[in-house]
Parts: sequence; structure tokens; C-alpha cells
Amino acid sequence: MIESETELTLVPKAPPAAPPLSVPVRGPGSAPPAPARPASRSSDASHDPDLSAMRRHAQRLQFTGTGGDYFRVWIVNTLLTLATLGVYSAWAKRRKASWFARHTLLAGEPFDFHGDPRRILVGRVLALVLLVACVHAFDWSAVTGFAMLAVLYAVGPMLFASAQRFRLANTSWRGLRFGFQANAVTVYASCLPLLVAWTLVSVIGGMGLGWLVDGLAALALVLLLPLAHGRLKHFQHRHARYGDLAFDFRLSVDAFYTLYLRLAVALIVAGAVAGLLGAGLSMVLKLAMGGQTPWLATFLPLLVAGVVWTFAWPVYVAGLQQLTWNHTRLGGGIEFSYGVSVLALFKTVLVHGPLTVLTLGLYWPFLAVRIARLRIEGMTVLSDAPIERMVVLAPQRRGPGPGRGAAGDGGVQPFGLDIGW
Repeated sequence: MIESETELTLVPKAPPAAPPLSVPVRGPGSAPPAPARPASRSSDASHDPDLSAMRRHAQRLQFTGTGGDYFRVWIVNTLLTLATLGVYSAWAKRRKASWFARHTLLAGEPFDFHGDPRRILVGRVLALVLLVACVHAFDWSAVTGFAMLAVLYAVGPMLFASAQRFRLANTSWRGLRFGFQANAVTVYASCLPLLVAWTLVSVIGGMGLGWLVDGLAALALVLLLPLAHGRLKHFQHRHARYGDLAFDFRLSVDAFYTLYLRLAVALIVAGAVAGLLGAGLSMVLKLAMGGQTPWLATFLPLLVAGVVWTFAWPVYVAGLQQLTWNHTRLGGGIEFSYGVSVLALFKTVLVHGPLTVLTLGLYWPFLAVRIARLRIEGMTVLSDAPIERMVVLAPQRRGPGPGRGAAGDGGVQPFGLDIGW
């Protein structure tokens, strides 16, 4: 494991006699590289991931973890988190992220995660304080509420960008870390739609201004949410880096409205199925137990929520992953093809979800590993040259001195804070 922040070079794994193949990377003082030849999206191969993979060098991600191994990690994390009243959750997240990263392989080489649990803890505390203050500020006074809302708009986007930097800068493959770069204008412009959506839900919806205002706020939220999600995905993918190579993401935000339309249809179908199932089960239980079923008021909503999640979640996850990764590129002619099956996800949740409920959550690590395997192994990396023979340089550091320049985040900047749970 490489924990230092020194500048690294990803060396090729090709035999010494093989001709060197490298990703075009601009070094200090060198001329700008010729732009990578973009893959044609108009050919039939662009619509057939299997045919595209045959014509190019393809490497499918592998996942080697097992449910039994992850259960040991999960049970220790859970017990220590409970024993420390949540403080250990930061170290638990580090262990979990490292376990999944080290069991994810590309070209036979594992990823790794190097996040500092102390930064995870600090980020969580800051995010929790900000969230609680914003939610309850209007209970104290309108002035306090709007003041905290202004603080959220000022600080929230920078915390989100810091979390992206933390996650990527602490993830590595073959010893070279990923990175994330975005200027302040881009950060605020990308996060603004999400902040407005949150305001509609948490502030406008909770002020009791009447059904008309609540209805208009709900309509605005429905129209705004796909836009906010699309802007965030553009922000996350277009500003990520691997060493000295930049990612790119080309997709119209309209595609996210199509995704959410499919999700709405899945929710409607799932809601209808859950409603019929709940009504039938309620009738049968009342007849069998003579009408003495007060616990149905608690049980049926959980059943409906479980059925809706089982139907809608696979549609959403598969659609989102395909939408984002099939339109993501990495410098040097590297593309991604994603092909997770909605039906496979649905079967996994349908078969193993009830086991998680019946075991009071103890089966969850096994379900999590099955889902992770489906999602990870659905990814294929396509490249013009064998990816294991490519050379990628670490980004140049900022500031004066040998090996330093203006190209990249470098190791001299803080890796940010993690605000996710």
C-alpha cells in the first residue's frame, strides 16, 4: 500500500522487449499532445457494447470479495460503532471502503482507498451540525432560519466539492491516485439546483403556507430534480482525473428527465402492485384473526415501501449507471461500457432481500456483496492499447521547485473532508 503523497509514476507492465505504448501525457516543457482520436459514436459498434469491446482492448472489472469475508468486517464495524455511540463510524467507513476497493480488480490489479478517518469524522460533524441548524433554524425565528439558509448556500457547495476531492484523491489504482479539480464558479453553479430543490422540500414545504403553495413547490421540485441530478453528474465526472489524465462527460441533461420518467413509471407500477398486495393481505389477516389486527397499521406501510423499493431501485440504478458511464471518457482514448442487468438486480433483491429481513439484518453483508459484484462487474474499460501497458504520470504539483508546476491538484493540497454517511 502506498500512503505517501509523493509524486508517482504508473509504470507499464509489458515485457521489456515489447514496444512501449503509452497514453499521451504532457510532461514539463513538452509540446501539447495531439488530441486523442475520439471513438465514433455513429457506427453500429457504438450501439453494441459487445461488438465495440471486440474491436478494442477490453478489460472487465472483477470483484473477488465474498459475503463471509465482508460479514466479519461488517459485524466488527457495527459493534464498535454502537459501542462508541457513532464515533467509530468514520473508521468503519475507512475499513469498508478499503475492503471493497481492494477486492475490485482492473487488469488483475486492485484499487485501494487511503482516506484518513479523522477527516471523515470532522466532515461528518460539520455536515451534521449544518444540517440540524438549517432544519431547526426556522423553529427559532424566521430571521435565524433565513440566516442559516444563507450559510448553507455559502458553505454547502464547497463542502460537497471537498467531499469529491477527498473520495477521489484517496482512491488509487496501481499506486497512482485519482483527483478532482474545479474552480469556485463551477462548484456553485453545479450545486445551486440541488440547493434550490432542498429548499423547496425542507423550507417551503414545512412552512404551512397552504395547499396551493405546497403544490407549486412539489411541481417545481419534480421539474428541478432531474436537472439538479444531471448538473451534479456533469460536475463529478467532468472534473475528475486519474494522474495527469482528465475525465470528460458529454450528455444532455434531457437524458436525466428520461431516466426519471422511467423511474416514475416503475414507481407507479410498484405502487399498484404493493397496494393490491397490501389490501389482499390485510383482508386475509383480518378474516383469519377475527379483525384483531392493530399491528397492520405499522406492518403494511413497511411492506408497501419494501415492494416499491424492490421494483423501482433496480430500474433506477441500472439506468443511472449506464447513462453516466457510457458517456464518460478518459484522456488517451479510454472509454467505458456499462451493462448491468435490471433483471439480475431485481432477482437479487427479490430473493435475498427477504432473507435480510428474516435475519434482522444479519444477512445484509451477503446481499451487499452480491449487489456489489453485479454493479462492479458490469463495467468494461475500452482502450486503443492494452490498459496494463499504458504509462500515466502523476500530476505536477503546484508551486516552485523541481517537479512542480500548475498542472494538477498535487499532494500539497489537503484532500478535503468526507461528509457522506
